[in-house]
Amino acid sequence: MGYDKIPRQKLPLSKKNKEWKEACVEAYIELSNSGRSSGSNRKESLQQLYEYYNGVIDEADYKYVLKPYGKSRSNFPSQMRNYPIIKPIVDLLLGEKSKRPLNFTVTVQNADAVSTKEQAKSDLIYESFQKQFANEMIKGGNFQGEQEEVQLPKQIAEQFEASYVDNRAIKGQQAINYIMHSQEIHDKFQKAWFHFLVAGEVYTHRGVRNNEPFYDVLNPIDVDYDLDPDLDFVEDGDWALVRKYVHASSVIDAYYEYLSEQQILELEEPRHAESDSYFLYTTSMSKDPNAYRNRLIEVAQVYWKSRKRIGFLTMIDPNTGAMEEQIVEDGFKMPLEMKELGAKLKWKWVNEVWEGTRIDGRMYIKIHPTVNQRNSLDNNSTCKLPINGIRYSNINSSNISLVKLGVPYQLNYNIYKYRLELSIAKSKDMIAQFDINMIPKKWDMDKFMYYVEGTGIAWVDYNKEGIQLNPQHQSVMDMSIKTIEQYITLLEAIMQEWEKLSGVNRQRQGQVGSYEGKATSQQAIVQSSHITEDLFRKFNRMEQRDLQAMVDYSKEAWLAGKKTMYVMPDGTTDFLDLNSLSHMESEYGIFLSDSGKEQDKLEAVKQLSQSMIQNGVPASTISEMFDSDSFTQIKHKIKLAEKVQAELAAKQQEAEQQMNQAKLDQEAKKVESEMLNNDKNRETQIKVAMIHARDNDTNAQLNLAKGMRELDIKDREVDIKAQDHRDKAETNRSTATIKREETKSKERIAKTKNKKSSGK
Repeated sequence: MGYDKIPRQKLPLSKKNKEWKEACVEAYIELSNSGRSSGSNRKESLQQLYEYYNGVIDEADYKYVLKPYGKSRSNFPSQMRNYPIIKPIVDLLLGEKSKRPLNFTVTVQNADAVSTKEQAKSDLIYESFQKQFANEMIKGGNFQGEQEEVQLPKQIAEQFEASYVDNRAIKGQQAINYIMHSQEIHDKFQKAWFHFLVAGEVYTHRGVRNNEPFYDVLNPIDVDYDLDPDLDFVEDGDWALVRKYVHASSVIDAYYEYLSEQQILELEEPRHAESDSYFLYTTSMSKDPNAYRNRLIEVAQVYWKSRKRIGFLTMIDPNTGAMEEQIVEDGFKMPLEMKELGAKLKWKWVNEVWEGTRIDGRMYIKIHPTVNQRNSLDNNSTCKLPINGIRYSNINSSNISLVKLGVPYQLNYNIYKYRLELSIAKSKDMIAQFDINMIPKKWDMDKFMYYVEGTGIAWVDYNKEGIQLNPQHQSVMDMSIKTIEQYITLLEAIMQEWEKLSGVNRQRQGQVGSYEGKATSQQAIVQSSHITEDLFRKFNRMEQRDLQAMVDYSKEAWLAGKKTMYVMPDGTTDFLDLNSLSHMESEYGIFLSDSGKEQDKLEAVKQLSQSMIQNGVPASTISEMFDSDSFTQIKHKIKLAEKVQAELAAKQQEAEQQMNQAKLDQEAKKVESEMLNNDKNRETQIKVAMIHARDNDTNAQLNLAKGMRELDIKDREVDIKAQDHRDKAETNRSTATIKREETKSKERIAKTKNKKSSGK
């Protein structure tokens, strides 16, 4: 059965009856059964890859070794075992993935995103003009208050572009953070990564369950889909199905509300079914009342893209006179009064995702359009399947995986290990040859060999009747196997080739030789990472797609809004408060950073921790850096630390200035005190001089005049010194005032930025 058997999808809803629905489900299941999409032996091949990873031996792989020429080797001193060389490589990449950061950014892609941003910028510039006007009024004495620092419009625009975040994007980021926590996305991504390494395929199921977004990782063995060579992601394909075998009891519990009483009875006891094909059980099984209920039955869930008709109704609003457009569903009939008002209706076909379930090959339930459609607000025909996934290689070739690449090396490694064990068992070193007739009388071969191996002495009997032997004719045979060393060399060569192919060399595994320098080892690790980076890159693309789906489905799940508290990865709590209307109307975009580059930047910053401590960065900030999984988080924490340090330095500087001012004031008072004392001394000296002048001659008067001049000079020196101290004190007061104003201005700017970035 091929694509030509799929029922026509471009039909009105009225013609999509029960027969059409069941025919669609059956057609896609048969399309999968035909092997056209994935090959008839796909499940068996995938199952075998998981067994190779787990080290399960399949003797069919070693048939030519264990049964050469069709003959089975029995009682050989060697056994075929698995010596894992695939599993350590896969486990190392699993560990590396768990340590890689998962950093994403949520943006808003609505048509009004640009205008909203420009309006916010204009509001800031207008606010600065208002402050400038207020400063002028205060300066002119018209208003009372303190003047505020005002930035130029250019400065405001530059700072705005660097810090602006749409408030809707902030809410979207919080929504994803909550979903990551509630759905344990990190752990599920790790599980998906394991499937990708082993099977080269990974599939997920996203949707809404109980008014909450859900995320499940599917078993690749159970999934099939439209293998278009140009299809990168399953969600963009035309169809996908999940088919697995489940206990009848579990099926009844899961689909109880959709099954009739007769269908439940048939699942519990298949003998009640109309078709003879379901009488698969013996009479002895039927005696057990739980035998049928515990049997495994097939459950197939099918998703496909159909077509539906929607109408675009245009009419003039009688109240405003403006032309309006509404979307109406298929089956809408325009009322006569609308026609009279000039209304027009235009129909258009768009895509729509349908789903349906088949149970036990004959029961069809839940066949309808998927309740939660992922449509674009700008394009009604854009829709995504709830099933997503990727294959490592899907272009013009069969799929491959890391484990599949390693299978030939694993088989050869086991074979050479088998032959090495066999060679070691056959190796007997130097063996002496003795004629059997030399064994002493009444001894058997076991006793003879016991003494040979236990004592190194071969006891012989040269006096046997009728036996004439010359001991000099005995010989020594070399039974050591020279190929043991060759096998060891071959095993090392196989391991090196496998490591080279996988991209995980011994340096990357931490096996660094003593002869290797740090630079050589680092270069080997870098070259190794280049090979595996494509695996990480492809998987990161799928992670981005799935996170996008989760935020999209959250809009359908939280129609009534969402208020809850959740825990962040760093242990802190956050609160989610979403407005339903704003959330639904937001067109979110998820952008994932390159995890490899992000990890390199993280390691580079963390290596600078010692120098950062020496430069005064607090130890608490350094510890927070090591707990961070995002380079952006580290930058944010460093900026916060720098801000705290700047504020602390400003306070310390202000305190020092106050202390210096107090010291200068004290010194000025001291100088004034000295001046006062000098004035008193001067008056005393003048009085004494005048007394002496009355009693002395002209020379005494001259001495008095000289003394007066000296006192004047000393007074002027004291005045100059005092004025100098006063000038220094005034300068320090002015500097401290300027610093305080600068600190206040920076705090006001920071508060303004925080308010605008939070949408307040």
